[in-house]
Amino acid sequence: MTLIHLRNVSRIYTPAHGPEVHALRDVSLEIDEGEFIAIVGPSGGGKSTLLNLLGLLDDPSSGEYLLAGRRAGRVNRSAAARLRSRHIAFIFQAFHLLERRPAIDSVGLNLLYRGVALRQRQEESVRALAAVGLKDAAWQNASTLSGGQRQRIAIARAMAGDARLVLADEPTGNLDSVNTELVLDELERVNRRGAAVVIVTHSPEVAARAGRVIRISDGAVVSDTRSSVPREASESMQPRHIAATPGDARTFLRVTDMVADAWASIASRKTQTLAQCVAVVIAVALSIITLGLSASADAQVSETFDAHLNREVTARWATGLPSSNPLADAPSAARAVAGVEAAAVVVDLAATAVSTDSVTAQVQPHMVVGDLEEAARVDIDEAPWHRGALQPGEAYIGDLLARDLELGDIALAPTVQVAGERYVVAGLITESARLPLLRGELLLGADAPGLDSLAPEATLLVTTLAGAAPQVASQLARAINPFAPDEISVVAPSDDSRLRVQIEAGVQATLIAFTLLALLVAIAALVNTTLMAVNARRAEIGMRKALGAKERDIGILIAVESVYIGVLGGIGGLFVGMMAIIAVTISQRWAPVFDVMLMPLAVLLGVVVSSAGGALASVRAARLRPAENLRAS
Repeated sequence: MTLIHLRNVSRIYTPAHGPEVHALRDVSLEIDEGEFIAIVGPSGGGKSTLLNLLGLLDDPSSGEYLLAGRRAGRVNRSAAARLRSRHIAFIFQAFHLLERRPAIDSVGLNLLYRGVALRQRQEESVRALAAVGLKDAAWQNASTLSGGQRQRIAIARAMAGDARLVLADEPTGNLDSVNTELVLDELERVNRRGAAVVIVTHSPEVAARAGRVIRISDGAVVSDTRSSVPREASESMQPRHIAATPGDARTFLRVTDMVADAWASIASRKTQTLAQCVAVVIAVALSIITLGLSASADAQVSETFDAHLNREVTARWATGLPSSNPLADAPSAARAVAGVEAAAVVVDLAATAVSTDSVTAQVQPHMVVGDLEEAARVDIDEAPWHRGALQPGEAYIGDLLARDLELGDIALAPTVQVAGERYVVAGLITESARLPLLRGELLLGADAPGLDSLAPEATLLVTTLAGAAPQVASQLARAINPFAPDEISVVAPSDDSRLRVQIEAGVQATLIAFTLLALLVAIAALVNTTLMAVNARRAEIGMRKALGAKERDIGILIAVESVYIGVLGGIGGLFVGMMAIIAVTISQRWAPVFDVMLMPLAVLLGVVVSSAGGALASVRAARLRPAENLRAS
């Protein structure tokens, strides 16, 4: 029965520069099922072009190609891929196996693109490997096998698919004589199973094993010689029917199989995968660093503003002014205002002599009521025996004044004499950001005796919550003296919240711009890296298409690989980014801020960057023509 019929087939190549090339000229021939044919002739005579046309890897420029009675020439690429997957097998001089993957993956690749379920695919692959004597090598890395073994793996691939037509392009060209005989024996076994075998060869010894020899020269068939002894197919080795999974299940299996194939693919190409992952890691790490530092910087700006923002409100009024709140009650009245953290009244007293047993100094005493430490940001080194507010007969003295008075250790309760009254020193004023002169002065409680010479003005010092100073200032006078609030002068700081917002917005805008720039640079780098990876895989992609992969299948493969690389790069970028954030924040003495959303965001960014970088490569890989790339090394 006729399997292939060529009628006046020609193939003309039109290069960009130079004259047309007539690779085939009006070739007409028939190939029957079960034939063993050798195509011979000089280099450049058209042998490989004819093989490409027979295998639907190329289209004829003119003429008609019938495969099993159906028109096969000039079909669309998807239809050609479907015909190749179901009827045609290829054995290449360069083997074209899936390197660094188990041999069984290469054997079952054609069945993968036919939608055969994994279990049946493996069973058929093992059976085919056993037929060529390599059952024990099923799970061995293909790159570790010898040349003869690798070619027998390629033959097992043809046997596993039960193809009706096996096309071999110089299958023994890279083998020694021993392996050449083994490979030819296996090809004869494939032929005896009922498949038509067509070999392109330069070797007379190989051609002598064929039942029919076709000689081509200058693109034309110059002779077609048949052996006098016909070959018969062995009934015990007739092809078995291998069913693809039908309907929706086939779609499901294809998705899972393609996902598994993509993972095995990137795992087998560690160097290329690492290079692509590094590009994703850099992009994601830069993004995480900028986003993380943005959050940390915002927190630091807020903390800095909160720590240094002027939260101090000051109120002054005449001490002789009638008031519903005496001086001692003013701090509590102020604390009743929402937003007030601390309040204290300070009233200057008349300068007087302050003395110890050995030294006397002229000093400005102050009367204080309320929480002076918080209100005036005063640091007091209290005596170990003292607790709480100043009691009658106690005083706080500035550390500079204590030094001038040659005061002893406050733990021993030294005393000073002020206006004829003796006071026990309960603590030293070591710091006063709001009232710096207190380090050389003296503080006494409100009930200290002999304090009838008050200054004409009382001062209320208030600290507020961050941002509450304007509100507190508007209510403070009425809280202190609701009868005469206009007689109280209140000084409040300007509202710096707008400045903080501007600074935070500026920091975020800068970091976001840097993030976008980093992503664009990374995507550009990934485009280049992925295109280089696809270029290095041209032979593999050509082989996959020859075995039945459609353009869509190749595009999906590259796209899924990009997703895997994006996930791996995202995880790596998250780790690198967090380590960098910790290093920067520690060096700047910031509190690191991690948003939990950065974790899924990192993976998402990795997938987006990798997919964007691989999109062009996916399209390019899908459009590669198998005939043009199978000889790529």
